[in-house]
Amino acid sequence: MHRHKTGAMISASVIMGGMTAGASEEQLGALKDYGEAIGLAFQVQDDILDGTTDTAVLGKQQGSDQARNKPTYLSLLGIDGARQKAAELHGKSLSALASFDERADQLRAIANYIVKREY
Repeated sequence: MHRHKTGAMISASVIMGGMTAGASEEQLGALKDYGEAIGLAFQVQDDILDGTTDTAVLGKQQGSDQARNKPTYLSLLGIDGARQKAAELHGKSLSALASFDERADQLRAIANYIVKREY
């Protein structure tokens, strides 16, 4: 389910940007892989923050996912496992951009922000 949420939105956005810039089919595939991986990393990080960050910082009730019995990466993997999963997905997103030059630096920066964000 998570891949179809944030990952789909990010993938669509970066693919449209790639199409506008004249990216090849191979490059569009890499952008899709990037979007899916970093979108899922966003969701994992969101789950971590929901379970570990103060309500005032988070901007929503801390633990709200757990209170609604919503399955989360934190509940499934624990804090260390969820952090490891976020790091794995971050690495996968950056690997997807390996064939791109500095024109993908903003995408790399977004990926870094997503897994390091604290709110």
